[in-house]
Amino acid sequence: MTGRIHIFSVGDEHTTARYFERAVQAEGRSHTYWDKCPDFKSIKAGDLFFFVDPAPDWPIGLERIPCTTAAYFIDVHQDLASRLRLSRFFDVVFIAQKDFVSAFENIGHPNVHWLPLACDPEIHGRPHEVRKFDVGFVGKLGLQGTWRHDVLTTVLPRYKTNEYNKFYSPRAMADVYGQSKIVFNASINGDLNMRFFEALASGALLVTDRIKNGLEELFMEGKHYVGYTTIEEAIEKIDYYLANPEEQMKIALAGQKLALDAHTYHHRWTDAAKFAAMSEKQAPARGATKVELGRLYAEIFVSLRKPQRIHSVLRRYGLSFPVLSNLLRAWGRWINARVPLTPNAIRARLRAR
Repeated sequence: MTGRIHIFSVGDEHTTARYFERAVQAEGRSHTYWDKCPDFKSIKAGDLFFFVDPAPDWPIGLERIPCTTAAYFIDVHQDLASRLRLSRFFDVVFIAQKDFVSAFENIGHPNVHWLPLACDPEIHGRPHEVRKFDVGFVGKLGLQGTWRHDVLTTVLPRYKTNEYNKFYSPRAMADVYGQSKIVFNASINGDLNMRFFEALASGALLVTDRIKNGLEELFMEGKHYVGYTTIEEAIEKIDYYLANPEEQMKIALAGQKLALDAHTYHHRWTDAAKFAAMSEKQAPARGATKVELGRLYAEIFVSLRKPQRIHSVLRRYGLSFPVLSNLLRAWGRWINARVPLTPNAIRARLRAR
C-alpha cells in the first residue's frame, strides 16, 4: 500500500490520532488529516482511509470509498453499541481493548484485530533528573460514587503530587510523569488505557489496578509494573516502593524498556498498515441495500445527537420505516435535551443547577 494515508478523527492536539499522524510522518508517507467530513473525491484506489476514535462528525457515503478503509476503536468499554454500528463501514477494524474483540466478530465483521494503545517516545519518554512528585496523576477523577473516583480521591491526597485537578497538554502531562517517582492509574471499566503506556515510557514506577483486556500478554506484574485490587493495597504498595527506591527503580526501568522497545505508536502503525494491506474482505456496508444503509446512518446520527443529518440520509437512501422512526427519535432526544420532558432529563437538569 503506497498511496496517500487519510487520517480521520477529531482535531484536538491530545487525541490518539495525532500520535498515529506522527508515526506516518516519521515514515515519510504523504497524508491528509481530516477533522471534518472528508472530501471523498480526493481519495484514490491505492490510498488508505484510517479512522481513529472518536468521530468528529460522520460522513455519508463511506461505503463508496474506493480504497481500503480501516478503523481504530478505543472507547469500546464505554459505548460499545455505537462503535459496533460504525465498524460496518470499514474493511478492517482494530480494537484497543482485547476483551471486546469478540463483540465485533459476533456481529459478523470479517476482519477484526486487537491493537493496544501505546506511547510516543519523543513526547512521553522524557524523564527528569529530579523526580519531585512522589505520586503523579493526570486525567479525570471520574463521577462521584464510582470506584475510580473513590480510589483517586482517597489515594492521591496522601502524597506529594501534582495539581491533578487541572488540564494538561500531552507534553505537560509527560513533564508531570517525568518528574514523578510513581504514576498512579485507575482504569475505567477495566480498560488498558493510554496512561498505562505513557507512564511506563516516562521511567516512573506504574502502580495500576489489576485488569484484563490482554494486559497479561504484554507485561508482567512485579517485573514491569505494580498492581493493586483494593484502595488499601494501593496505599500499601505506594508506601512500600517509596520506602524502597532501588526496587522501585528496577521495576520502573524494566517497564520503560519494554514499552519503548515494543509498544510505541510506530509499532502500532506498522501493525495497522500491515493488516490493512493484507485485507481482502470488504466492509459489510459495501454490500448493503439502500434500506440497510439508511438505517445504519440514521442510528449513527441518533447516537451522535445530530437529527438534522438524518434529512441528508433521507435524500440519499430514500424514505423507509427505520429512517423515519430514527428521525423522530433523534429530534425527540434533541428537544428533550433543551426542554426536559422525560423524568431522567428533568432530574439531570435539576442536578446541573
